Amino acid sequence: MENEVDLSQLKEYIAKFVEYSDDQFSVFLQSQKKRLIPKGGLLMEAGQVCDYVAFINKGYFRAFCIVNNADVTYNFSFEGNFFGDYPSFLSRKPSNENHQALVDSEVLTISFADMQRAYRENPANEKFGRLIAEFIILGIAERNRSMLFMSPEERYLNLMKTRPKVMANIPQHYIASYLGIQPESLSRIRKRLATAKRI
Repeated sequence: MENEVDLSQLKEYIAKFVEYSDDQFSVFLQSQKKRLIPKGGLLMEAGQVCDYVAFINKGYFRAFCIVNNADVTYNFSFEGNFFGDYPSFLSRKPSNENHQALVDSEVLTISFADMQRAYRENPANEKFGRLIAEFIILGIAERNRSMLFMSPEERYLNLMKTRPKVMANIPQHYIASYLGIQPESLSRIRKRLATAKRI
């Protein structure tokens, strides 16, 4: 790992889940690979097996799929968090997701093979991997529940409340896609909410 890589965010994040000694953390870092993804570039394309779990050191990404020739945004991931297509990562089956950098970004990735070796070498790594998996899967479940049980306006209000970084950084047409609506519908929701606020 190059000396210029800032590891403070990764250390802070890992400390939320497990306790590593300095030596254990150093060994874990040896399995990380730094990748620089330019704005608009893809970390992964649909059809590939997701062979990594990535920590976003700088920047942010969107996950999107092509459904009936339409670009559908599935999720957003920001600096200081792990992301990846975990079902593809675990099953070793091709993903239907594309992972696109929305700004110039830097990620630290660990491959499936390196993750499995890390599990064998240190029980703390296995605990950390399990907790990360649970975090990602809970996020998927929450996303699915919102699409099933909330109206578009409720989804928008929930997004405002729970994910302010999305509201502050993501273009409106991607937010509309994420909410499962057309940009025109999102504009009407925003206008209606703004009017109600003024009354």
